[in-house]
This record gives sequence, structure tokens and C-alpha cells, in this order.
Amino acid sequence: MSEPPSAAPPSARRTLLLLVALGLIWGSAYPVIRYGIVTGATPITFAAARYGVSAVAIAALAAATSVARPTRAALALSALLGIPIVGLYGLFLYVGEATTSGGLAAILIGVTPLLTALFALPVLPGESLHKLGYVGLVVGFVGVTILVAPPPGIRLASSVWGPVEVLAASASFAGGSVLLRKYRPEGETLWGVSVQFAVATLLLAAVVPFLEPHPALPLSDGVLLSLAYLVALPSVTGYALYFYLHHHVGPGRANVVAYVNPIAALSIGTFLFAEPFEWWELVGFGVVLVGLTLLTRYGRPTGAPKPPAATPGPGSPLPPDPGGPRSG
Repeated sequence: MSEPPSAAPPSARRTLLLLVALGLIWGSAYPVIRYGIVTGATPITFAAARYGVSAVAIAALAAATSVARPTRAALALSALLGIPIVGLYGLFLYVGEATTSGGLAAILIGVTPLLTALFALPVLPGESLHKLGYVGLVVGFVGVTILVAPPPGIRLASSVWGPVEVLAASASFAGGSVLLRKYRPEGETLWGVSVQFAVATLLLAAVVPFLEPHPALPLSDGVLLSLAYLVALPSVTGYALYFYLHHHVGPGRANVVAYVNPIAALSIGTFLFAEPFEWWELVGFGVVLVGLTLLTRYGRPTGAPKPPAATPGPGSPLPPDPGGPRSG
């Protein structure tokens, strides 16, 4: 998203406030997704509705802000990569959240940088890790194991398949992001994001008859409020804010919101939506954070290119460095 050349860069304080705001917006998407499902919407139908409306809204935002229209080849690549980055990501995430709290889902999606770094090693030229980077990968995946297979007496999800499906969403997004960085290192634009959401909508609509024999999207207050919130805030406002920050402070600092998302999701899910909370979630989250820190701060050889950026958002897929993250 482009800004006028004369636009002054935001102050450090304003930048911090905007980053926190973006983290709260994208982190809130996970418990809101969960709320829409528990109030009557079936997961895949709910995801298709959210993505379909978001595709139109983001295209309108791109047109209103005079974002340059990409070439047909660029749109074709966006459409192709929209399958793993948004379509499969949304499929696994929403189905997983049927049996997983929004807070836990956000923590599990937070391991995406680990998977992205792992997938990038054999795919992207020049990618390498220092010994501490590999230690970070191991520590991070230990944290994942702690969350997916907690000890007896601690129940984090109503089914083990829920966390596994959320991890599949993370892997799908990570793989798609690596391919995006390989074939479009400059990243996505709002037009490309809109196309990705549109392709995801078609994919989800196509699988509904096979995976959801009784699809439901009731016009209840809970479902409608959840849908409106997800479109207006995590999708439209979130992406507008992310591209603004990306333009002014760069993708590295903008992706800091990836660390805010799980905290926001846990807090909002627990205190606003009364989601069950177990202290064991904090244990797993802490171990994952240690792994991420080792990987991102100490895991790169001196002078090595920066690794693919993480996804700061919760479910709205986007590219790594230039496009950003996803929000639910």
C-alpha cells in the first residue's frame, strides 16, 4: 500500500502504539472465530463467508487508496499461492478451532516462524542457520509438544485433533510464504491479498459439500457480530494498518506484532469470552518464545540474509517480508 512521499514517518511512540493496536486487532481474531463457531456457524462455511466478504472489502480498500494494479502474471501467482496461504490455512484453522480455544490456537499459530525457517532451508538460496538457530528449532518444537500432548490431568482442547489441525494451518501458511518469497521477493499488495481471499473462498465453498454435510451460518447475533468484526477489524483495518507500518518502519519491525498476538488472544479469550484457561498454556508458550528468540535473534550466521518474516496475524494469510501476516 503506498503513502504520499511527503508523509512524515510516525514517531517512535506512535509506532509502538500502532504495533500494539495491530497485535490486539489480529490477536482478537482467534477468540472471535471460536465465538462465531460455538454460537452456531459451521467452521468451513463461516470461514468461506468471512473470506468472501473480506476479498471484496480489501479490493475496495486497494482501489480507494490508489494501490497500483498488479500484472496478470502477478495476480495469477497470488491466486495460486492463495491456496496454501489462505485457503488451506483457513480450512485447518477454522476446523481446528471447533475443538480448540482461541488462545491456544493463537499460540500454536505463533510457531509459524519456526516452520517457515525450516521450510526455507532447502528452498531459498543462501538460507542457513547457526547452531543456536537449530537449538531454537528444537526448543520451539518441544514447546509445541507440551501444548499438543499435555500431561495427564491437564486438558487444553476437547480433542487432540484440534491442535493438530491448527498446526497444519501454520504449516500451510509457512510453506506458502516460503514459495511467495522465492517467486515474489518484493511481497504482496492489497490487490494480491484480495485475490488470495477470493481464491480461498472458492476453495472452501467447493469442499463444504464433502466436509460439512449440514453447513450452517445462522443469522444470530453471535454469528453476525463475529462475522462483521472479523471483516471490519482483522481483515480491512488490520491489513490497512499493517501495510502502513510496513511502508513507514519496514517489515522487520512491523512483524513484531507476531509476539503480541498470542498474549492478546489469551487475554481476550479468557476475560471476554470466558474460554477455559490452563496455566500449562503459559508453560508451552514460554518454551515456544525461548525457541523463537534463539532462532530469530541468535540463529543466523553473521552477515546472513534475514529469514522469512513471521505471520503476525491470526488467520488472515499474507506474505512474509513485504506482505505481512494473517489474521484469523
